[in-house]
Amino acid sequence: MTPALSTEPALAIPGRAQGWGARGRWLPLVLFVWVAICALFLSMNAAAISAVEFRDPDDQLRLVQVRDLIAGQGWFDITQHRVDSDDGGVAMHWSRLVDVPIAAVILLLRPLFGQAAAELAALLAIPALTLLAILALVGWMASRTLDRQALFPALLAMGLAAPVIVQVMPLRIDHHGWQIALALLAVAAFLHPDPRRGGWISGAALATWMAISFEGLPFSAWFIAVLALWALSDPAMRGRLVATMQALAAASLALFLATRGLGDLAQHCDAIAPVHLAMFAWGALAISVPAALRPHSRIALGAGLGLAAAGALALVGLAAPQCTTGSFDMLDPVVRAYWYDNVPEGKPLWQAEWHLMAQYLLPPLIGLHAAAALAGRTEGAERRWWLFYALVLMGAIAISLLVTRSAAYSGALAALPLGWRLAGWIGRLRRPANPLLRIGELVGVAALVFCALVPSVPALAVERLFGDRVAEREDQDSKLACAVPKARDALDALPAGAILAPLDFGPNLLLNSRKGVLATGHHRGATAMRAVIDAFTGSPERAREVMRRHALRYVVICPGVQEMNLYRSRAPGGFAAQMLAGKAPAWLRPVPMPQASGLRMWELAD
Repeated sequence: MTPALSTEPALAIPGRAQGWGARGRWLPLVLFVWVAICALFLSMNAAAISAVEFRDPDDQLRLVQVRDLIAGQGWFDITQHRVDSDDGGVAMHWSRLVDVPIAAVILLLRPLFGQAAAELAALLAIPALTLLAILALVGWMASRTLDRQALFPALLAMGLAAPVIVQVMPLRIDHHGWQIALALLAVAAFLHPDPRRGGWISGAALATWMAISFEGLPFSAWFIAVLALWALSDPAMRGRLVATMQALAAASLALFLATRGLGDLAQHCDAIAPVHLAMFAWGALAISVPAALRPHSRIALGAGLGLAAAGALALVGLAAPQCTTGSFDMLDPVVRAYWYDNVPEGKPLWQAEWHLMAQYLLPPLIGLHAAAALAGRTEGAERRWWLFYALVLMGAIAISLLVTRSAAYSGALAALPLGWRLAGWIGRLRRPANPLLRIGELVGVAALVFCALVPSVPALAVERLFGDRVAEREDQDSKLACAVPKARDALDALPAGAILAPLDFGPNLLLNSRKGVLATGHHRGATAMRAVIDAFTGSPERAREVMRRHALRYVVICPGVQEMNLYRSRAPGGFAAQMLAGKAPAWLRPVPMPQASGLRMWELAD
């Protein structure tokens, strides 16, 4: 029998760095690529950075949450008190873990440079550090599993992985980048020569991911399933499986107590809750007991795995039956139709445009094929590594087909084997003596590499050429049509009062004024979200009723945002359509706003 990964000191591959903590020559190249990407990001986004123009409301609301924490809001209190304040605010499902590094940078630099400069530094440093962690994990794995010439192609593949890169751009401080890094860490820990220590690292990484965002549950479940099925056939894998489950249960409990406390023990479906802690603990127990039996029994382990799965399902069904259909299936149908169904990243990948589907799917599929090829041509510990890697990547691709934003994980995992494939294509250049043939060969290989890394470009060219599935695409600048910071002083000078504003525009107002809003595009405030939609799509009288019921004083719109156009298209005679047409009802009086802000504002006249 071929020795298992756990019986070998490390992956012993000639010409590569050895050992879990060995230092190879990969770090300087990682730093070079990181600096190059950061410089490119800064040059491409200079205007947005100088104006602090966020392109995602989640990043704006994350900074609001950090500001509230620094201002003295309780560590365990993650309620947005300026959202639907008349009904007590909206308790967010976000984790304080993501707030900590942002707040640390601000607190460290604020005494030296002031609040605004310290915040800007955090908005640049946190995404850059997240990118560094991602590149370092890829470089570390590449140095131990691939030949040296594949290191740069692997880093290049990561640098051009669109679903990954968009999550670590400047000003992108929400939790998505950290999730990518934790997914890579969970997989990288499989290279640890000690199966128990490696398992504990994997389990802790998965637990931290799910503490940050429950989006990590499908990937974590697949990761555990791969280890479990493998352990049935390979006794050497049992220690890693047991350690992973024990770490998952223990770390999840520790993080829950550290970041959530005991003040909210409700069975939430969108964040780690007591029912999930019970599931993890039961799974760890059900797997640990049969795995500890001597001699090893496949039947006992199989029974333990079955009990773990059945017990987890029973716990959810009994303690939190509302969670059996998912976090968003409970949404009000109107909120789903106007909000969630119009969030492209939450839709299945097959519903995306062809060029986006090509970019998010083709590189991972090439990477999966490369990982399978590496598993087929290697032996021993190497083969086990690549087989494990291929199975995990396959699951990540399947998850991305169901939820587009999950393509970030498959895109990140694909970079390692994709780098090997690209290095192979380049290494097979024959360099013929004929100059024309040599140029032709170089052009051909360059085109092949380009299409493998950036397939969206040729796909988009084909779309435009044949006019098939070329949809109306929103101009990105329309999201930035209004510059709220330029109206900050005017907004704060107004008498106190909350604002009726579009959902995705709410975080912008919270960040750049002291005013509150009725709702933002976050599902825990679904009741208030429905009220906003009813106000803008209903009659002016309906809007007036909503404002009175929720004690709102102002109405703010930004004519260029997509959400307002959606309200107008679906309700041509509704309140939003009339406001966009300049037909404000008599019960509203205009409030002057700086012309440079682009905002239009009204106040209740009675």
